[in-house]
Amino acid sequence: MAMPPEPSSPVFVGRERELGTIRGLLDRSAAEEAQALVVSGDAGVGKTALVAHACSNGRRALTIFGACLPLTSMSIPLMPIRAALRAMDEDDDGGGVELDGDDRDLTLRFDDWLGRRCRERPVVLVVDDVQWADQSTLDALMYVIAGPARRRLSVIATLRAGEVGLGHPLQRWLADIRRLPRMSELVLDPLDRVGTAQQLQALLGAVPHQSLIDDVHGRTRGNPYFTRLMVTGLPADARAAPETFPADLSSAVLQAWFRLTPETRRLATVLAVGGVAMHASELAEVVDAHVSVDAIRARLTEAVDLGTLDLLDGGAYWFHHPMNAEVLEASLGEDERREWHRRFAKLLEARLADPAPAASVIAIADHRYRAGETRAAFEWTLRAAAAAGDAAGRAEELRLLRRAVSLREDLDDVTPSLDDLLRRLRHAAADAGATGDELDAVEALLARVDERAEPLVAAELRVRRMHLRFMRGRSFIEVDEMREAVGLASADTSSREYAIALAELAHAELWAGDPAALAHARTAIDVARAAGDPQALSLALSAGSMAANFAEETAVAAELGHAAQAPALEARAWWAFVHASMWEANAIETWASEAFALRMRDRRLELEAHGGPHAYIAWLSAAEASSWLTVGGWHEADERLRVALGSDPGPLGDLEARLAAARLALLQGRQREAEGHLLRVEELVVDGSAFLAVEYDAVRAEVRLGAGDPVAAYDAALEGAVDRGVPPTMAEWLLPFAARALADRAQAARDGGEPTDAILATLDALVERFPHIIEDSGTWTELMRHQVDALDRMYVAERARARADAAAAFCWTETVEACADAHLPWEEAYARWRAAEALLGRGHDRQAGAEMLRTGLALARRLGARPVEGELLDLAARARVPIEEPAGAASVAPAALPGLTERERDVLDLIAVGRTYGEIARTLMISEKTVSTHVSHLLAKTGTANRVELARLVHRVADGAGPAA
Repeated sequence: MAMPPEPSSPVFVGRERELGTIRGLLDRSAAEEAQALVVSGDAGVGKTALVAHACSNGRRALTIFGACLPLTSMSIPLMPIRAALRAMDEDDDGGGVELDGDDRDLTLRFDDWLGRRCRERPVVLVVDDVQWADQSTLDALMYVIAGPARRRLSVIATLRAGEVGLGHPLQRWLADIRRLPRMSELVLDPLDRVGTAQQLQALLGAVPHQSLIDDVHGRTRGNPYFTRLMVTGLPADARAAPETFPADLSSAVLQAWFRLTPETRRLATVLAVGGVAMHASELAEVVDAHVSVDAIRARLTEAVDLGTLDLLDGGAYWFHHPMNAEVLEASLGEDERREWHRRFAKLLEARLADPAPAASVIAIADHRYRAGETRAAFEWTLRAAAAAGDAAGRAEELRLLRRAVSLREDLDDVTPSLDDLLRRLRHAAADAGATGDELDAVEALLARVDERAEPLVAAELRVRRMHLRFMRGRSFIEVDEMREAVGLASADTSSREYAIALAELAHAELWAGDPAALAHARTAIDVARAAGDPQALSLALSAGSMAANFAEETAVAAELGHAAQAPALEARAWWAFVHASMWEANAIETWASEAFALRMRDRRLELEAHGGPHAYIAWLSAAEASSWLTVGGWHEADERLRVALGSDPGPLGDLEARLAAARLALLQGRQREAEGHLLRVEELVVDGSAFLAVEYDAVRAEVRLGAGDPVAAYDAALEGAVDRGVPPTMAEWLLPFAARALADRAQAARDGGEPTDAILATLDALVERFPHIIEDSGTWTELMRHQVDALDRMYVAERARARADAAAAFCWTETVEACADAHLPWEEAYARWRAAEALLGRGHDRQAGAEMLRTGLALARRLGARPVEGELLDLAARARVPIEEPAGAASVAPAALPGLTERERDVLDLIAVGRTYGEIARTLMISEKTVSTHVSHLLAKTGTANRVELARLVHRVADGAGPAA
């Protein structure tokens, strides 16, 4: 049979909604209701790939594919239909359709042939690029679409919308078929940033850098074809798209431009150099005084009709795809390009109003810069940066300030000084959360400052450099660096700089376990209050909160952490705000809790309300996501991760978000995705020295366990356990993971008839070194104690599994209860699998094992924990434990069973399959007393006497007999 060709790229992402639309149409057609669909969108947006994907997937329909071609010197009537039928003949499916004769006869024969085929099976006729169809093809399609309604036929046409101007012959055809019944349209938009990220990950085979996603999406505007061409040959760790366009990308971008007349091509190239949408009169002033505005407008209209330009509201013209402008400008020689930029700068300066619009000033600065006029470019760039800052255009202001710094280095006798420019760049970057730009500016200022003449300046720069290095993954919080900062700031022990340096020395000392930290934090608070500086006060109070946390003075820690937040927002000191928020939350509850997640949410919303930049919002979002995930709120975690990774979060936010994303993907069975996120983390971590406090080793061990690599999992867990400094986040998980890895190896060895002596010797050595799990520092709340107890029990249970100890069933049963008390649902689901596995072994309680299995399965399904679900289903099959699903009559037949609440229907479904009160309670996560109450209500509402009659009632409803006895 004839099928659509394979798409140019095997990558297919971000089109779930559109795919569902087409497949729904195909399903309706298969049910003997003829359908027609026009799929429109820009060239390269993926129309053909979408249709081909929708028509695949094992459908039994006969798919016929014909393509129209952009012929110019000849016309072949009914070309796509003829081509499709010839292909059918080659596949021995053509049925002998006679291709000779006039267009009318062939159309009638083709329609009759379609009718015969539709009686055999569903048929899908795809006509690609219908914008190039001749009139006879359009007439034939109209005839087929208007044919009998009761036949299993789908007609799908793809259309390049940008090439169908108002005068195009297709416009009338579209107007006519839109009036026909069962006709629908689907507009295929470019991919959003998330879709582009997914496409890049598939193309590169690894999770892409956020900077690469931003660069590629910003330039291709989500066009999948352009994206593929742009990144072909790029390494997986690329941080930006190539500066020069590949030849095939340039050709693809300029496909419509090549069909323009030479005069219009030249005009389009000039517009590209202009860089913004322009009116015909403006272009006439730049191009040639002898060319009339009407002639310019006619050329622009030609470009609009062929899909190169768009006519915007207000009468200005700009490229249909912005990448056209990049490619066209790059095609010019250097001298010619500079001359056009000079002309545009001159025109814009002559037209500049008072007050000058920011956009105009920025455009002049850009044209002077690209014209190679260094001094004029510097002056206009400074003016443009000020205009961008006033208009809250932070990204644009930073771009211009970076350029100003670069230009200033080549100029003498101009103001402001390079130091002033660097300070301006630093503060703009800080307010925007552009940690890379800010660190570059701080490093440059430190290299230029005379520490003996300006010790306070040098001290404050050193502190800020430490913060930024930490956020960029360059180094951890360093004691020696902060001691030097304090030494410099000691030039004035009443200054804000001294308070800042002393606070951050205390911060560093706390991580290093230095007992001097508490005194330094207290002194910093006193100095900051006397100095009256909000940033210094915030950092000092945060250090005090951290010290109180370490001393387990929780009330003081919470009070200081909360008090540090308002001055941080007053100073727009984003680092200080996040730091204070974290330590306040740590004082109230462990990070692995809903309470911590909610506190992070509240602080994130507060930061957003004050205009905080994305890098810091992403940091809080990632912390919130990690907490939600741990307590089973995976929907909330997924939402937060999408926000964190929705734009470049910077290395720290990226790292935290990737660790949570890797764990979520792993727990739900998306191993490849988990490993992709972990690879990105490993690029950021390098040797781990900058991120000592994060959960890197625990997540790495868990991902290796999911990959079936217990040796690497054990190594990763042990690295985290023996690392220097304070315990990292998820320290409590490290030893259970290590023991689990050894248990997996021992179990596999026993199954294969191999000795386990060496494995058990390693286990003995591990237990001798670590008799209990590692405990993270923090507030010892009741929940944290429960969690430590649960994970310690899991450590014991994994050791029993490794040794094939007869007490393993008891150990796992205890672990299940402990995990439930600790609100660790993922660990509980895993423990229920292991407990069921042990209980269903020889000599144990089969009924208890079956109940454990069923409740574990219900929990795994609620979490979407597919790996555990799969293991439980496999165990059920091997142990011959029936896993009846609820009959569902209570849910699917509300009219037969009126007046029931949703929870009552849930209980009734479980009663129908014979579940006990205890099993129902565990499945629905409610108490047995609550189950008993629901059952009493059900008996009263249905008029039944007991649970047996309730179950019979559900089965009668399911069989269609109704509720009557």
